[in-house]
Amino acid sequence: MGKFRIRFEPDGGSATVEQGTTILEASRRAGVAMDAVCGGAGECGRCKVRPKGQFRSARSPLVSETEARAGVVLACKTTVEGDLTVEVLPRSKVGKHQILTKSVAEVPKRLTPWVTKKLIELPKATIEDNIADLERLLRTMGAPHMPVPLTALRALPEAVRKGGWKVTVTESSLDGRTEMCRVEPGDATDRLLGVAIDIGTTTIVVDLVDLLTGKVLCQASDYNKQMMRGEDVIARMMFAEEGGREELRFLVTETVNSAISTLLETGSSRAKSPIEREDIVAVSVAGNTIMAHLFLGLRTDNVRLEPYVPVAHRVRGLRGSDTALLVNPSAHVLLFPSRAGYVGGDVVADVLSSGMHRSDDLTLLVDVGTNGEVVLGRRDWLVSCSCSAGPAFEGGEVSSGMRAMEGAIDRIRINDDLSTSYHVLGEGKPLGICGSGLIDLIAEMFDHGIIDRKARVQSLGGRRTRTTDAGVEYVVEFKDRLGTDTSGDLVVTEADMQNLLRTKAAICGACSVLLRKTGESLENIRSIVIAGGFGHHLDIERAISIGMFPDVDRKKYRFIGNGALGGARVALLSGKRRREAGEIFEKMTYLELSVDNQFYDEFQSSLFIPHTDIERFPSAKKGPNGEAGKG
Repeated sequence: MGKFRIRFEPDGGSATVEQGTTILEASRRAGVAMDAVCGGAGECGRCKVRPKGQFRSARSPLVSETEARAGVVLACKTTVEGDLTVEVLPRSKVGKHQILTKSVAEVPKRLTPWVTKKLIELPKATIEDNIADLERLLRTMGAPHMPVPLTALRALPEAVRKGGWKVTVTESSLDGRTEMCRVEPGDATDRLLGVAIDIGTTTIVVDLVDLLTGKVLCQASDYNKQMMRGEDVIARMMFAEEGGREELRFLVTETVNSAISTLLETGSSRAKSPIEREDIVAVSVAGNTIMAHLFLGLRTDNVRLEPYVPVAHRVRGLRGSDTALLVNPSAHVLLFPSRAGYVGGDVVADVLSSGMHRSDDLTLLVDVGTNGEVVLGRRDWLVSCSCSAGPAFEGGEVSSGMRAMEGAIDRIRINDDLSTSYHVLGEGKPLGICGSGLIDLIAEMFDHGIIDRKARVQSLGGRRTRTTDAGVEYVVEFKDRLGTDTSGDLVVTEADMQNLLRTKAAICGACSVLLRKTGESLENIRSIVIAGGFGHHLDIERAISIGMFPDVDRKKYRFIGNGALGGARVALLSGKRRREAGEIFEKMTYLELSVDNQFYDEFQSSLFIPHTDIERFPSAKKGPNGEAGKG
């Protein structure tokens, strides 16, 4: 088989691939980030390209006749048969993402990181006192049995003599073990650094933290490169089972290390002396169960299948060398424990960041993503669950949907003539609608009678609602006002509305079933905590109006931003908070909703706007002019 060169425009990436390779795979090898929600299964229709050269393409119903005539194909369904130049359409590119990096976790008043530095002055070796360097150091420290890693031992002779028999020793005490982490020449006690890492399914955020002051020195974020192998955790688990587990481990590690490299460069430019990887002596990582497993290279096939069993809930004893991170090889790595297959360490970190585990008041915490995680509880108990919300609010399963990146409509209103007014991320022309914009759109369409209580699109005449072979659709914006693309008008269909309705119903149903299971009521809730990037940007009033979140006093709602990152950061700084993270894990009960009849009942009851029981949402708009919509 021959090999051919593929060049991608407009970014200019290129790769040489074998005949028969899909264009999507070629884009991955070229480092071109292309939107492929389904991981290349041909089910999402996002990876649209216009190739020129020799190729073979399978016809897809996700490519319109207009697009096909313009030479548009799906990258995942098109194979390379010769040299190609491939134009990646604007909406198929993974653009600059709106990554949530802010969190509300407070810096502890008393800093107790698990690493400390000590300046040790050694007696100079003489012919009378010529014991080995290590034994001399341990004797002086009064710790003859302290474990010393090989990396520190290798650095010891030079450090001792370069420092004039004065060295700075970094001790690391995590999980009840104290060992030497590093030896530096002279007095280096003024620098003690760690990194807090949030490994998300879509994005990764890393903080460089000064462990002496608690301050974040700088921050870096990026897409999780695993997205090239699937948008959601299910797609990635399936790819891992097909022999891709090591590749997924490499991709996530490469993403984190790229962020750490940026931190080292940025931090060095601001510091008195360069910051090296060896300076990072503590690492705290929060991520969902699947991301944690793939980060460690662990099998995930048993998590995907009933009864959804992970390899481990808690992994102790990790060092930098075990994870291949760009940090001190002897640095201890704290990985937040995962409560269940679909309630991971990121949720434990959310709870830690929120402080709900320290409160006597009943609190509901919701983190909305492809999986919706919900925690209910107070100081003495916590109950959690996960609902398969689906990728609708992440841009999947909606014809006009996209991630929160440049070109996405994130806020929208419908005018009296059914035209739209909106805000676009990046301030350019729209390419699609992200999650917060879709929430607005559902609420606005219901308020204007464009959809009924079952989210069925109504034919109202005019240019904005029109009937197609697939049913009635609503035109959000016409082609001539969109960003450059060949996909026609920006529309939402009845199928789109049903997918969005199921997503909101899953979140609402999960909240309701936790209250039912615990015998609690909405009236007893004193605080509702919204965590995560999606929740940070949505209009809570609109989300309540469609029945996604409980209709309670808005003052009860609290947003904590990136709670996973905040929890990881505070764990770096406080022994008390680290103990609390363990306590959260121990006392959190997990409910499996996939086999729960009560959840099924609550989910079905939530498949209306706002709900079958309108009394649950007394302040939500019930339809045009405040009247109940058609049920």
